[in-house]
Amino acid sequence: MEVDMLSRVRERVKDLIAPVAQLFARSGLSPNALTLLGLVFGIIAALLFALGEQLLAGMVLLVAGFFDIIDGAVARLLQKETAFGGVLDSVVDRYVDFLLYAGIIYALIHHRIAEPEIMLGWGWLWGLLAIAGSFMVSYTRARAEAAGSGRLDVGFAERAERLIILAIGALLSLTLYAVVIIAVIANLTAVQRMLVTRQRLH
Repeated sequence: MEVDMLSRVRERVKDLIAPVAQLFARSGLSPNALTLLGLVFGIIAALLFALGEQLLAGMVLLVAGFFDIIDGAVARLLQKETAFGGVLDSVVDRYVDFLLYAGIIYALIHHRIAEPEIMLGWGWLWGLLAIAGSFMVSYTRARAEAAGSGRLDVGFAERAERLIILAIGALLSLTLYAVVIIAVIANLTAVQRMLVTRQRLH
């Protein structure tokens, strides 16, 4: 039931994005150009996190997330979905994910983002766990589907959800709490995908 609910939500988001995608399709920008724009805004957001500018980082991150969604929608609309475009999008996503958490870890180490006493100076570890979880969510799906598991989109911590959580946390100046949430749900999603894969391929 969880998978069906999430799938319906994601399909609804695609329906809402469609009119915007049509506007970008008429602009002449290629899907790959939109992917690279997402990379640019992702780098800017990471730098803002490193500087401790949580509010600005959250705003820019929402823009980066928008381009991450719109590039695929434009590609489908223009019927320009290519194997290289998919690879480029995945590679850019991984670099942006890493840079965002690296920026946050840097800010925590240099005390540019407030760290609650309850963390006892371990905020950087949550950042590393968020990086690992984010990468493994994508890797488990790619590896399992390549092995013949079928479409494996189970779990709540897809990239769009992770970016939304991080952006909201930054906008509320609660970045570290958002990172903790992401670290937990991303790694749980990776484990969940492994269990589902075992059932399908056993």
